[in-house]
Amino acid sequence: MREKLISVLMVNYNHEDTLAETIQSVLDQTYSNFQFIIVDDGSTDSSCEIIESFQDERIELYKREENEHICVATNYGFTKVKGDYLARIDSDDLWYPDKLEKQLLFMEEHPECSVCFTWCDLIDEYGNNINELEKGLLKLYESKTLEQEQWLRKFYFEGNCLAHPAVLMKREVLENIGRFTLAYRQLHDFDYWVRIAKQYKIYVIQERLIAVRRFVDKQQTQKNASASSEKNDTRVYNEFMDIRAHFFEGMSDEIFVKGFGGDFRCLDSHTKEELECEKAFLLCSLQKGERGTAPAGIAKLAELLEKENMRALLKEKYYFNVKDLYSLTEEHLFVDAILKGKYGEMEWYKHQLELEKQQLQQEVENCKSLISEYANSTSWKITEPLRKMGSIARRICKK
Repeated sequence: MREKLISVLMVNYNHEDTLAETIQSVLDQTYSNFQFIIVDDGSTDSSCEIIESFQDERIELYKREENEHICVATNYGFTKVKGDYLARIDSDDLWYPDKLEKQLLFMEEHPECSVCFTWCDLIDEYGNNINELEKGLLKLYESKTLEQEQWLRKFYFEGNCLAHPAVLMKREVLENIGRFTLAYRQLHDFDYWVRIAKQYKIYVIQERLIAVRRFVDKQQTQKNASASSEKNDTRVYNEFMDIRAHFFEGMSDEIFVKGFGGDFRCLDSHTKEELECEKAFLLCSLQKGERGTAPAGIAKLAELLEKENMRALLKEKYYFNVKDLYSLTEEHLFVDAILKGKYGEMEWYKHQLELEKQQLQQEVENCKSLISEYANSTSWKITEPLRKMGSIARRICKK
């Protein structure tokens, strides 16, 4: 049997500080039969010079004149893939020498495995291991092999738990799933894993075969597109909510029932119409720990209520009608987790007190205006002598 060719795809933009180390970690792989596609996304630093300094015939450098971000550049790189397998690496992460060899061996021994991930270490911008400092994130990446429906349920309620540079997949997966969705800058990989899980089982080798870099120095965070910042975190939330809004599209009824049947409003739902209702109610839910109603669910329920047969089904089986929809739309739907965390409970009360203060100030102004009207009225002026006499009488009585 011929030796399998692996296409390694890396996209780079202005990572001159980490780029050489990343490239070397790929070239040092114990499995050597690979095509190394590097797409430079319009870098303005010395990235291209660094790439060209490596004299290795496996490297294919494609320079793009304009920076269009990772999705456009990755989709371009997809068109250059020639291998039987595809691996991805970011230009600031590292592979350990036996990463490709161990993954390929596992996949060849398990032909039913089309997509394979590994565990990872976490390092900072200087290459220091920060596993102890980032225990929460490290635990998140320590996933285990699950069935398709289990992956989808985990993705829906918890979000991403797979490291992008850990993936190795058969070329047929790329051909079936297609390109990255351009709308997602932060969660392009998560969207891709969701789309994959609808068609394939995802396997995980429980061994740390890569190192994912985290930029913990605030002065360095601009070098990492996924680094935490208010803009990036807000975009993550918005993209996550949009991915969830389309989550059940293209999912078979069998997988949907297996993965989410335990969360149904009516556990005996099974017809096509009943499953559509269950999807609508699930779309209303937010992530674990969050309260409120997702707009996508309200939109889906509104769509179903427009159909007479579905309106009757919602009323008779699920005890849900148009008035119930109205009760959902009276809530605040568009306050994301970033704003909640930013302002907190005390800030919320402060905001409420400020509103009350403004209302009281307006009432004071209204009273002043009313007093002014009385003071300038004819009746007020005619009765002025009587008011003066009354004031004198009150002072005499006090004595």
